[in-house]
Amino acid sequence: MSGTRLKQAALSGARWTVAARVGLQLFTWPITIVVMRLLEPHDYGVFAIAMVVAGCITLFSEFGLGVALVQAEQVGEDSARIASTVVLALNALVALTMILLAPWAADWFDEPELALIIQVLTLDLVMTALATVPQAMLERQLRFRQLSIAMMAGGASASAATLAAAWFDLGVWALVAGNLTLGLVRSALLIYFYGRVVWPSLRFGVVSIAPLLRFGSQVVTTRALWYWYGQADQIILARLLHASLLGFYSVASQLAMLPAGKAMETFNRVAFPILSRLRTDPVGLKLTHRRLFALVGIYGFSFCWGLAAVAPEFVALVLGDKWTAAATPLMLLALVAPLRMFCSVNNLIATAVGAPQAANKELAFASLLVPLAVLAGAWSGGLDGAALAWLIAYPLVYLLSNALTCTAIGSRARDGLRPLVAPLAAGLIMLASVWAVRLHLGSAHGLPLLLAAEIAAGALTYLVTLQLASPTLVSDARALALELLRPGRTTTP
Repeated sequence: MSGTRLKQAALSGARWTVAARVGLQLFTWPITIVVMRLLEPHDYGVFAIAMVVAGCITLFSEFGLGVALVQAEQVGEDSARIASTVVLALNALVALTMILLAPWAADWFDEPELALIIQVLTLDLVMTALATVPQAMLERQLRFRQLSIAMMAGGASASAATLAAAWFDLGVWALVAGNLTLGLVRSALLIYFYGRVVWPSLRFGVVSIAPLLRFGSQVVTTRALWYWYGQADQIILARLLHASLLGFYSVASQLAMLPAGKAMETFNRVAFPILSRLRTDPVGLKLTHRRLFALVGIYGFSFCWGLAAVAPEFVALVLGDKWTAAATPLMLLALVAPLRMFCSVNNLIATAVGAPQAANKELAFASLLVPLAVLAGAWSGGLDGAALAWLIAYPLVYLLSNALTCTAIGSRARDGLRPLVAPLAAGLIMLASVWAVRLHLGSAHGLPLLLAAEIAAGALTYLVTLQLASPTLVSDARALALELLRPGRTTTP
C-alpha cells in the first residue's frame, strides 16, 4: 500500500473511531452516571480489585500475538491457525491460574466475595481468545468500520446490561455482567465481520511463528511495565485501605482520565502512520512534533484542567453526596492527566521513528517512581495522599519522557516544552477564574447555577488567554486538526 493510500486509510479509521467514540459516549455516559448513583462505592472497589488481579494475569493471555500478527509482513493460514492455538492454550492456562489463585486473592485483600467474581471473569477469556486472530486480521486489512461497529455494539450492550443488573440491585455483579456482555458481543461481531472462526491447528508448530512470538515478547514487556505503573496505585490502595475507599479512588481515576483517554485512542490511530512516514524527513518531523504538542496541549489543559477546576461541584451534582470523598482525588488526578497525555504522545513519536527504547526507559522509570510515591502518599495521607503523589511524582516522568523523545528525533529538550507554555498559562488562569467564581457565588445560589457559571468563566478565560498569548499557536493547531480529520485537505504551518 502506498503512503498516500495508507494515510487515507488512517484518516478514514480516525473518522470512524471518532464517530464511534462520540456516539458511544453519548449513549453510555448517562447510563454510567445512573449506575454510579445506584451502586455503592464498595461495589466499585471490589470490582476494581478483581479487575486489577485479573489484569495482572491476563497480560500474558495472548503473549502479544495480536499485535505481532498486525505488524507482520505476511500472515498465512497456517501461521494464523497456529497463533490461534497458542492464544487458546495460553488463555486456558491463564483461566486455570485465575481460578486457583482467586481464593488466595480474596484472603489477601480480605474481601470474601472477590474469589467468585474473579472466577466468573474467566469466562471473558474464552470469548476474547476466539476473537484475537479475527481482530488482528481485520486490523491488518484496515477495516476500521467493522472494528468501530464491534466496539460501539459491545459498549452499548455492556452499558445496558450493567444498568439492568444495577436496577435490580445486584451490586457488584452488575459491573461483572457488563464486563462479560462487552466481551461476548464485541468478540461475536469481530468473528462475524471476519467471516469465520480461526480454528486451532492440529499440527502444532511453534517454530513457524517464532518471529511473531519474539515480537510478542517485546509487546508483553512493554505492556507489563505500562500496566504496573498505571495500576500499582489501585493495588497498593486495595491492600492498605477499605474497598469502599478504593471505590472512590477508582471512579475518580476513571473520570480524570476520561477526556485524555478517549482523545488519545483516536490520536494514536491517526498520528502513528503519518509520523512513521516522516522518519526520513528530520525537519518535517521536528515541525510536526511541535505542532502535535501544541494541539494536544490546548486540548489537555482545557478539558482535563477544566474537569479538575469544577471537581467538587461536578461530584456533588452529578454523582451525588455519597461520592463526596471522590472530589479531591478527581481534582488532583485530573491535574496530572495532561502530563500523561504528553508522555503517551512522546512514546508514540519515539516508536514511530524507530526508537522504542526511549519509551521503555520512560516506562521503566515510571514503574519504579510512581508506585513508591503512591505507597508513601497512601501511607501518610490515605486516599488524598495517593492522588497527591501522582501530582508530585509524575512531572519528573514527563521531563524524562520529553528529553528522551527530543533526543530520538534530534531536537532539544526545550523545543518539546515551548509549545506548552501558552496552554499552560491559559490553564492556570482558567483555574484561578473558576476559583474566583466559586469564592464569589458560593453554593447559596444552588449547585447547578454555580457549576454552569464556573464552566462558562473557565472556558471564556481559557480561550481569551490562549488567543492573546499565542494566536499563531491557536491557528496552527486548528489547521493541524483539520489536516488530520478532513480527507484530501492539506495545510501549511
